[in-house]
Amino acid sequence: MTVSSEASYRTMTRSVRRFRRAMGRGLPFFPYGLLPLIGLGLLTLIAWTTFARHSVEQVVRRTAEQVITDSGSNWADIRVSGQWVTVSGMPPTPEAGERLLEAIRKARAPTWLGAARPATRVRGDFGPRTVRPEQASTGVLAPEAGTVLLGAGQDPEFLFRLDDSQLTLDGRVPDLATRDAIVAAANSDLPDRITQVDNNLETMGTTPPQGFRDTALRGVKALKLCETGTASFTTLRFNLRCELLARDAGAVRELAGKPLTFGSVGDIQIISREDAESCEQELSRLIAAARIEFEPGSARIASSKTAVLDLTARAAADCPGSFRVEGHTDNTGSLQINQTLSLARAEAVRAALIQRGVSPDRLTATGYGPARPLGSNATAEGRALNRRIEISIVRPGE
Repeated sequence: MTVSSEASYRTMTRSVRRFRRAMGRGLPFFPYGLLPLIGLGLLTLIAWTTFARHSVEQVVRRTAEQVITDSGSNWADIRVSGQWVTVSGMPPTPEAGERLLEAIRKARAPTWLGAARPATRVRGDFGPRTVRPEQASTGVLAPEAGTVLLGAGQDPEFLFRLDDSQLTLDGRVPDLATRDAIVAAANSDLPDRITQVDNNLETMGTTPPQGFRDTALRGVKALKLCETGTASFTTLRFNLRCELLARDAGAVRELAGKPLTFGSVGDIQIISREDAESCEQELSRLIAAARIEFEPGSARIASSKTAVLDLTARAAADCPGSFRVEGHTDNTGSLQINQTLSLARAEAVRAALIQRGVSPDRLTATGYGPARPLGSNATAEGRALNRRIEISIVRPGE
């Protein structure tokens, strides 16, 4: 090989190498290792927005329905959206509605992290406002002079409950100053029987209507004179249900019945402990001596029980306060059928008492099914004992 041919070969080799470098282009960098993480994120997002919401909503619904069943609040219906619950219906008393809302708020359900409260917001939609007879011609709730209506859902309200030794403050008040004044009044000059005050009041961040604070302080002062009871202010009406010794009833009745500058005086029930105990004993004696019986599998009252219904109606007319007619069954058959049958029988007795002159406003019907047996369901005698009607006074603290 000559010198010239070797030089030519080197030149050709270098030119080919330069050509390959000029034409070669690599793909841009992409983090392919992140693809599984992106896919997992998309699956999590779909599960959270679709499947998890549906699952959580079902847990909230089941928990609220169980609370309604356990409390015997057959009047209540619920609407559930996510973790928000709206309770509608016509409760027998404002206090009964507030108690149900509070029970749903505090109810717990099992989760993989342990028991938790599934409902994050619970509100009540308990039907129209009460119209007094003098307002029936217009159908509009006319508050006392000087009352300012803020609109549905904006008026302040409260429910104070005295149960045994505990005074509980619930509701929503305009501002911090009003809340602090109510809490201070509740804690000052406590009688020896009250050992604990629980404050659950929420503030609305609004200007206090003139006279609302005086109404709330009246509720605290009157309730502290009771042994058990509730003081409430809903739909611009002040209500008090109080049980105490007969010697103190006059002072509480005078305090609670004074005119208000904000809202109006509603239902004031003052029940002496002596009268309540005497009436319950009389009603229990009547029902035990002559049981209210029904045709098998039916809510029709046996015709032979007319006399006991007459006596029960007369005893109820002489008693104070409101009554709860309770239906109970044995455990024969399905739970749903027994629940429905017990309520139907309680409603039949309520209707029979109304026909005999007891005011409908004083009677509520509740069905407990087989949940509260008195005897063993394993024997015929025990099952007969469990198929019963009971009538009790609705105590102010309930």
